[in-house]
Formats: sequence, C-alpha cells, structure tokens
Amino acid sequence: MRAFMKRVTIRRSKKGKKPAETLAVAVPSKQKPLVIPGLKLAEVKPTGNDITVPVATTPPGSQFSQLVHPLQPVGYGAVDLANPIETNKWWAQLEVSGGQQSPAFAFPYTLWWSNDGPYGINISHTEASQLVFDTANSPPQYYINPTGISSWNVGAQEFNNSVTMGLDTPTQFTVNVTLSQGGGSIIFPFVEGMAWITGIYSGLTPLLPSIHAIISFQSSTVSGGSKYKVGLNDGTTWLIYVFPINGSYSLAQSGNSVVGNSPFNGYIQVAKIPIGSSTAEPIYDANAGTYVTSMTLFGATSGSTGTYGFQFGTAGISSSSVLHFALPHHQASFLSDTQGTATGIYIQSTTMGVMQAYTATQWTMTETLPSNINWLSGTGFTQSQLSAIAAAAANDINYAVGTMTATSGSQYYSGKFFAMYAEVCLVANDVLQDSALAATGIANLEAAFATFQSNTQVVPLCYDTTWKGMVSTAGYGPGGSGADFGNTWYNDHHFHYGYMVYAAAVLGHLDPTWLTPSNVDYINCLVRDVANPTSQDPYFPVFRMFDWFVGHSWAAGLFFFGDGKDQESTSEDYNFSYALRLWGIVTNNPNSQARGDLMCAVQRR
Repeated sequence: MRAFMKRVTIRRSKKGKKPAETLAVAVPSKQKPLVIPGLKLAEVKPTGNDITVPVATTPPGSQFSQLVHPLQPVGYGAVDLANPIETNKWWAQLEVSGGQQSPAFAFPYTLWWSNDGPYGINISHTEASQLVFDTANSPPQYYINPTGISSWNVGAQEFNNSVTMGLDTPTQFTVNVTLSQGGGSIIFPFVEGMAWITGIYSGLTPLLPSIHAIISFQSSTVSGGSKYKVGLNDGTTWLIYVFPINGSYSLAQSGNSVVGNSPFNGYIQVAKIPIGSSTAEPIYDANAGTYVTSMTLFGATSGSTGTYGFQFGTAGISSSSVLHFALPHHQASFLSDTQGTATGIYIQSTTMGVMQAYTATQWTMTETLPSNINWLSGTGFTQSQLSAIAAAAANDINYAVGTMTATSGSQYYSGKFFAMYAEVCLVANDVLQDSALAATGIANLEAAFATFQSNTQVVPLCYDTTWKGMVSTAGYGPGGSGADFGNTWYNDHHFHYGYMVYAAAVLGHLDPTWLTPSNVDYINCLVRDVANPTSQDPYFPVFRMFDWFVGHSWAAGLFFFGDGKDQESTSEDYNFSYALRLWGIVTNNPNSQARGDLMCAVQRR
C-alpha cells in the first residue's frame, strides 16, 4: 500500500511556551486498525472529585531560601530546564551525571544507552524461565533477575564515541531520548508499558547488532513499510518494522547485525514475540507503525468508587488505536465498554507479573475506595486496657516534641517525632476523651509546628530552583548527597513529608483553629513537592514520587543504580497516601482527599 506524507504538529509545551514541533510521518492511505474480540476498555472520563485539580499555584513561602542544587541535570535543553523536572521516575537515572548509561525499566523492556560500542540504545527482555529463586527457603528470600543482556542495540553506522544523548519533554510517564552525531539523530520516545521500542531516524544509517547469533532472517511487507522476523540463538524471536517517510527502505542481515545501506529518514520499531506465543505476530503486524508519544493521567472519586486512567497521545500511521502493555493490576480493574480491545499478546514484566497488550487510545480503571480508614475510636476497649493506655499517654505527653523535632537535624526523624506525638494527642482526645491531657499535647504540638512553619529549625528546608522542590539544606553541607537519607537529592520525600502531613492532619482534626492560611500553605507546600497533581503548578513536577502506572512510589531520587529505582518501604509509601486523605478531610478539600483515597486504593490493588 502506498503511503502519503502527513505532517503532524505536536504541542509538547506547558502553557504553549515551547515552540510547536512538526514531525513528518508516513501514513498509509487506507490503513485500518486491527480489531480483536476481547475485553473492551472504557473511553469515558470520570466525574466527581478531580485528582488533577491543583493544590496551589503560588510560590513557596518567603521563609524558604531559594538555592541552586549542588547536582545539575544533564541532557536537557533550556526550555525543559526552565520547567520542573521529574526526579524519581523509572527513567530518571538518565538525567544525572554518570547515570546516562544506567538502565531504564520500562515494563516489559529494559533500556540503556552504551557509548563505548555499540553506540545505541540496548533492548533487553527477561522471560520468567530466566529468573532464579532461592531454593533453600520457603518462601524464597531472594531471586536473581538477570540484567545487561542486550538482545538488540538500536543505533547507526555513523555513531562512534562522539555520540551524545539528549533528553526532552520529561513527564511523569515519558521522556524523549535523542542520540545525535554530526547532522543525524535518532529520537526514542520512552514510555512505560510500550509495546515496542521506536527509533525515529533522521539522516543516519540503521545498525542493529545483537550479542546473540542470528539463526533466521525473514523479510516481508506490512502496510506502509517492511517487516523482518529475526530468530536468535537464545531461542527468542524478534520483529523489526521499518516505516520510511518517502519511498521504500530495506534492511539486511550482516553477521549478527541487521543493517541499512544508506541514511534513513523514518522510524524503526522493535518488538519481541513472547516465547511460545502463536498469536503475537499477526497482532504486532496489524498495529505496527503507531506508537505512544504521551500519557495523560485523569481520575476522580465519587462516593465509594474511584476512577482513573490514561489518555495516550500517538504518532505514526493511525490515531484510532495503539498497542500498549498493561500490568496485572490494570487488567484487574479495567472498565468494560465499546472502545479498545484486549489482545492475545502476553509478556513477562521485570518484577510485576505477566503483562497483556491492549489496543486503545485510553484506559479507564476503577477501584473501591478505602473509606473506612479514618481516626481512632475509643470503643471496644476494656477498662483495664483503657487504664494502661491512659498511663502510657500521661507519660508520653511529656515528650519534648518541640526540642526533639527542631534539633534532630533530620527531616525524616523530625517527621517521625511529629507523627508519634500527634498519635499520643489523638489517643488522649479520641480514645481516652481526656480533654486536659489532649490540650497539653495539642499546645506542645502546635509550638513545635510553629518552628517548622517559620523554617527556623536547626536544619531548615529550602526551595531548590534547579529541580524545583523542597529539600533539606543538610545536603548543602559536608554530608552531601547522603545527608538525611538523601533528602536533598530527593530521596524518600513521601516518607519524610508524609509524617508531617499526617501530624498536621491530626492537629487540624483536634484543633481546627490551627488551620490558618499560613499553616495550611506550609503543609500544602510539602504535599505539592511529593504529589503535585498538575503541570498548572509551575513550582513542582507532577507526582514526583507516585507512579500511577506501576501503582506505587519510587523512593530513590537523583541517584543511579544497576537495578533501577526502588520502592523501599511500602508502609511509608502508604502512610503518605493515608495522610493525604486525612489532610483533605480536615481542610475540607475533596480533591485532595480524592488523591489520597485513590492512591491508597491503587496501592492496595
């Protein structure tokens, strides 16, 4: 089928500040998306309390100094550097010095750049049969998931050790990775759950080497382009699709590589046929040529139900559907409707079970909200139990919460001190119903919070103007990146600030008069650092910690590791979501409560 040229103008900026980009793509004149019977996904956005409504859009308070971060991002241009940059995402290792060759775990594929030959983006996928589990214990205490096995490297014959990596348009789900040398480039849209790795070539000759031997190589055509089915000696089979902007273009086998014979303008897609699958190839064929360029989160709660999902932006030969992999927790909560379809492609993810491919430009999922998690109750205790609790509370109320929080030198420990003391106050008021004991605790807690609201604790916070967030000034001293568990480097903010938000919610519950504009703004500033829900807020990235695709947060900040980002503490991750729910209740902010509720529900799933 003959393809005609279509130029698509893509707005990638916040508030239109970034110039529009025009991308030329080959569009077959009568291309139709494949429709496969199966589960249908809803394409109706929810109504109710909106999780994407801004918390605030005002600058952090004047009590916070503004400092340039000790570690500067790499790879970005001036437009992206002017906006908040994500710091704790699955691909964020690529944006720090020394980490650009670290792996990005996209689920199901693992991707990394090598600039010491071969010089492109490596693609790896691990089958379940490759995992090795501890056999000495039941349940196993560890398992080994092999890394660094490059089935393919997508690069160019012109590349050498002068090739550079650039990044642009970072969002909570996606980033564009560009490899450039001379006047040529390859743009890779990195997206969580992508069904294939897409490389958009401009003036470079394709070179795709494998560390495995090629034992079979078959070529054929698909609508708008060509297809190559390649078998490797590790027992895997891969599909490579080529879509030129003009005319036709062919690849050939050369040893253990697939190569082009001249500079290429167009895009190449690489996908794996899961071992043992007899249905994947025709589905890939029917959907090849379209790829995801963006994901937009939407969500709302109404009553006991939370609804959320992703709107996919696409490019290529079709905009009516796009192949994308869903994790098990997505599959379990999809809404049924008439748009989109489940396919017969199943593939192992890195750590989260078997994924399934769907064709839809929007996913919609529902969860039952955990509306039963609220405050403490004084019912159900015997008199002897209440007596024991009263004795403990009378002792604990004397804890020097103001001194301990202000002088700890650690945002993490201070947060824990606040939360523990707030719990004592809550017990005194709601369980023991001892108004005098509660009043003593509330006064102490409010005095302690006053020190932090004014930012006069021994180690204050500051607003980082580089990455744009609230960080401890501890990391600007001799402790460097490791100070306070890496807070200055954006480690664990949902842990550290979650304790503060919880304590503030308890205080607002016990003494609503404490919820003055200045106190609310202070806590909201911490909330925005961790879970700002929208790009309308120019002072913080969107959902710094929580990953709505994988369903939990990433604790690691501006650090790089061979096995990627980590979750680290499920309980403290959940604690922030719970605290956000309570904070929304006491501040009468249903949208804030909705975020906390839905995050809790997704984590539970």
